[in-house]
Amino acid sequence: MQRLLIFHPQQGLRKNLPPGFQPRQSEEFTWLDLVQPAPAELDLLTDLFHFHPLAVEDCRHPHYRPGIAQYDEYAFLTLRCVKAGQRSLTTALNVFLGPRYIVTVHQEELEFVTKLWRQYRQDPQLFQKGTDFILYSLLEPLTETFFTFFDRTEGKIEYLEEEVFRRPTRQILNQVFTLRRQAIKLRKILGAQRDILNLLAYPEFKLVKPENRVFFLDIYNEMLRLIDQVETFHDLASSTLEIYLSLTSNRLNEIMKVLTVITTIMMPLTLIAGIYGMNFRYMPELEWRYGYFTVLGVMAMLAGVMLFFFRRKGWF
Repeated sequence: MQRLLIFHPQQGLRKNLPPGFQPRQSEEFTWLDLVQPAPAELDLLTDLFHFHPLAVEDCRHPHYRPGIAQYDEYAFLTLRCVKAGQRSLTTALNVFLGPRYIVTVHQEELEFVTKLWRQYRQDPQLFQKGTDFILYSLLEPLTETFFTFFDRTEGKIEYLEEEVFRRPTRQILNQVFTLRRQAIKLRKILGAQRDILNLLAYPEFKLVKPENRVFFLDIYNEMLRLIDQVETFHDLASSTLEIYLSLTSNRLNEIMKVLTVITTIMMPLTLIAGIYGMNFRYMPELEWRYGYFTVLGVMAMLAGVMLFFFRRKGWF
């Protein structure tokens, strides 16, 4: 699906391509949004905008790691945001940024992109702030998706910490491992997007107006906060994992201690039973009337003495 907005300061807003339209040479502002684009729609990027084939190919198969590529007249950005309710933790947003045009490409419906597109359709005068301001307006809610994810995940980590102390099961361990892997993945993504924001806020990046540069600096500072949060997120997940392993190890040690005490008590009893189990004809007490009960009594007394000794030593 494709959505197109073309704004001329005097003629107003257009929603269709005029004959012979050349966005890279036009004085009008253009925003083309491609949602789950078909191959024919992606061909517009090369036929109409004349973007580099490698950048267009990246739109067909988005990279996992965010990045930015600068060409003579435009820049190509690959960004990532958290997509709640999906099997994949993040989804890609590709952006072509030119002096008077912007093209957004994403394989999934992104609510914040749709919301901003409707806002520009209702108030096209916003185009006069520049296409770089559209990029900022996309980066702000995109960054907010990470804050929302961390707020939701913080409660989940606290719940898992409590569950680890109550009942450290394999299911809890799997959830902790999942959170830790997510933290590692987000740390790589946020580190790359921080570098992108740093470049966008840099004075030598000519596609961002000087008056709009402060907005990108604000997003850059938010990205630094997110990196601090993901580090905390990773540390909490790692500490929860260590607590699980420690509790499991202690529990195993307690079990081994009890089994060792039982085995130690049974050893002399087994020895006595083994001696009297030898079928020699001439053995003491074999013909004694009370020999059986005496041996059982000695074995019970020996077990009791050993239990008392172990308890006094604090071994169990």
